Order: sequence, then structure tokens, then C-alpha cells
Amino acid sequence: MRAVEMHLMPEERAFPGIDAALRELPDIRRETLMNFDWHGDGTYTVLYQLSGSAVESVRELLAEHEQVRSFDLVTESDERIYAFVHITEREGLSRLLDIADNHALLLERPFRFTDAGIRLTVAGEESDLQAAFAKAADEIQIDVESTGRYNPAQPGFLKRMTERQYEALLTAYELGYYETPRTVSFEEVADALDCAPSTANELLRRAESELVSAILDR
Repeated sequence: MRAVEMHLMPEERAFPGIDAALRELPDIRRETLMNFDWHGDGTYTVLYQLSGSAVESVRELLAEHEQVRSFDLVTESDERIYAFVHITEREGLSRLLDIADNHALLLERPFRFTDAGIRLTVAGEESDLQAAFAKAADEIQIDVESTGRYNPAQPGFLKRMTERQYEALLTAYELGYYETPRTVSFEEVADALDCAPSTANELLRRAESELVSAILDR
């Protein structure tokens, strides 16, 4: 199986309906969509992880929004809010889910909300991924960040690297390049990778960039 790390980029960086309404709430931030189920009657149940202090504004929104059938909120002391919401169908979203179902694609949870859009990993056979993306591009803007072999045991931030970038990072770490003080030189890392120092530098720079970007979710 292949995996694609990507951003879905709907207008205003939110899907129409309750998702867009949550995005507009002051002092509330959508962090992740921890779970998402599409039911036979066309409705969805979703589990949002939110952060912020305006719990009552979330409660009021969910109680009044026409798309919401029912909801429950769980709060934590560190301003973390979990919102379990049963919502009515949105045609555009259902078309995207139908494409994923028809091509037997795995949508790995959680989905993460970032300033660029909604980040997720999609896995499946390469031909199915290509066909599904061709159809989905008519529905929504998609930004593909990385592709590679799917490994369900691998943390999401590692999936963003190419295999060669990961090899470079792992080699540098095992040799002691990231210890303080460093126990090997940059040239020794390049020798272990059997490449030029400039190539090793580029591999490590890109791998480190992917790690920082994934940790900060930007």
C-alpha cells in the first residue's frame, strides 16, 4: 500500500456547516477531528478536539445550529474540549467520502486542522489513489505534501519524510550527530550514507524541516 500525506483545502479552510461555524468562534481553536463516522442514513457522528476557554459559546452554537441533531461536551482543566456531535448530511462532503469508499481508501485518523487546511493521511493501492484524487480534485483543492510506502506503525510525522531522508536522520542520530557535544563530524555522517556532504546536508535539512513542521502543525 501507498500513503499520501495531504491537505484538504476547502474555502475558508473549513467545510460548510458546523465546521465553518466552529472555526468562526472567538477564543476557540479546532485542533483535531479525532473520529468521523458516516452512517447509512447520511448523517455523520464526529468527535472534535478543541482548545480554548469559551466552552459556553461552543455549547450555545451546537444547541442552536440547524445541522446538529445532538451533541455532548467533555472539558478538561487545560482548556481542552471534546465535542461529540451528530450532524446532518452535507452533499459535498458525502461526495468526497463516496469517492474514498469506492476506491477502498483508508482515511487515517485523526485529521488535523492547520492554518493551511485539514491535514490527513490517505492510504491505498497506488492506482486507486490516483483515480480517487483525479475525481476529488473536481470537488476540493488538494495539496499533496508527501507520498511513500504505508506503515501503520510509523508515527505520522515520519510518514512525511522520504525513505532517504529518514535513513539520513536515523544514521546521524545513531552515530551521535545530535548529541551534545557531537561525537561525529558532518563528513562522517556523509560517509556512512555513502554520499557527498552537500547531499547529506540537504537530506538532513529537509528531514529536520518536516519534523519541526509536523510538531508545530503548520
